[in-house]
Amino acid sequence: MPKHDALILDLHSAIDRLLDRLDDLRFYLIGADTLAQQDAKRWGFASLEARGAAVVGASAELEAATRTFIQRTHDELNGMTIPIKDIRPSLRQLAAHSEFESLRTTNDHSKLWERRSYTTTMDSCANPLKLPIVRKTAQPPLDGRTLRPEHFFRLWDVYGLPGVAFPSVAWVGSLQKIALARNDIAHGNLRFKDIFLQPGRNAREIERYLDDLSLFAIHLVEQWEEYLEKELYLAGP
Repeated sequence: MPKHDALILDLHSAIDRLLDRLDDLRFYLIGADTLAQQDAKRWGFASLEARGAAVVGASAELEAATRTFIQRTHDELNGMTIPIKDIRPSLRQLAAHSEFESLRTTNDHSKLWERRSYTTTMDSCANPLKLPIVRKTAQPPLDGRTLRPEHFFRLWDVYGLPGVAFPSVAWVGSLQKIALARNDIAHGNLRFKDIFLQPGRNAREIERYLDDLSLFAIHLVEQWEEYLEKELYLAGP
């Protein structure tokens, strides 16, 4: 099997799962809103619940897919025993993740300077690449917070993915609004019935956010596939 084909299939499977879930949430959202328009007193709660399910479910599935992309890619690249000096400079910061983390907590100055030295000589380091795979806490370069546009701008910068993270400005706004609504629900920032009285949170607007998220998901997997096929994780000549 050609290089990365199995990994690329896994990434497409993760996106297919995300798209299927978004379709289910969209169907529930439209159905509940249709009932609410026919009889708001009887079915208004269903529209609220459907909107809540849409933003929470969309956020969860996007996080799961993104984590799969990162961890499967790290696992595959680690297995290729690529010398650190041969990977693109922006990716070396992930290779030195454990050293950077230890610098935040160590009080041993001999180890402190040894680790600092290591992070400044990675362009000549022949050690095999070891990108972090974290299961119980936030997966670097993510930070454990609800995914927002800033996280994907970071992924593009760190990995050197081709193109731009968001070809459409509308996608940026939609992802940000989904994240904010999700956090309002998860953290109880407002009473549940008041969350969807806020501007930009009626059923049709949330449906549009789901549509934009679907388009972004397709873009993400296409760019990541190109990244792997062209071996853009390697340093240039």
